[in-house]
Amino acid sequence: MPSLDQAAESYGGVSLDEDGLVVVHLLLYGFDMQAPSVDDAREWAEHYGIDERPNHVVLVGDPRMLGSASFRMIPGLQVVDREFVLRYDSAGRNAPHDMWTELWPNLAGVLAES
Repeated sequence: MPSLDQAAESYGGVSLDEDGLVVVHLLLYGFDMQAPSVDDAREWAEHYGIDERPNHVVLVGDPRMLGSASFRMIPGLQVVDREFVLRYDSAGRNAPHDMWTELWPNLAGVLAES
């Protein structure tokens, strides 16, 4: 599976560093499969270079988010537009939108909307 950056460019023709795009990395589970800690988020950000990218942030879930519903969302991506409307949901294996044929190919169009 390609990295998020490679997938965005190959399947969507966009860079995840584009102006107007904010990438939120939501950690639902820590490295111990419990609720993630701030240290987990820091390690994640450093490992993937997120800490060096101004439009990328890491959001830490709390213990209330643990469970079968959140586990089924992994791996996954969601696209939320400027009005905070969920446009594409490819979170999990049974997501309503396919990541490769729907989410990535339509991301440039969502970014182009004003």
